[in-house]
Amino acid sequence: MSSRIRLAIIALGSLLATTACNAKANPAAAIPAPEVDSPRASAPSKQTAVISGGCFWGVQAVFQHVKGVISATSGYSGGSAKTAEYETVSTGETGHAESVQIV
Repeated sequence: MSSRIRLAIIALGSLLATTACNAKANPAAAIPAPEVDSPRASAPSKQTAVISGGCFWGVQAVFQHVKGVISATSGYSGGSAKTAEYETVSTGETGHAESVQIV
């Protein structure tokens, strides 16, 4: 996984944690310090990650703007294919997680 994607995951995780916690107690902890990018790979390649983190549209919106990301596609992980519909999944009873596939 590229360092840019790792950084975006770290930032998203921090943002989600800060939203869930009391950010007023420590506003400086809202976003982690930037990391230095790893050197470019010697040959082009693709890697895929699937992450879940609350509403998939918000997660997708973050990653589709990260340099180097080819695609960010919302969908579901877990559960049964028969119940993978937004209205059904929203009940919380299908075993699905709203997820994003990042290439």
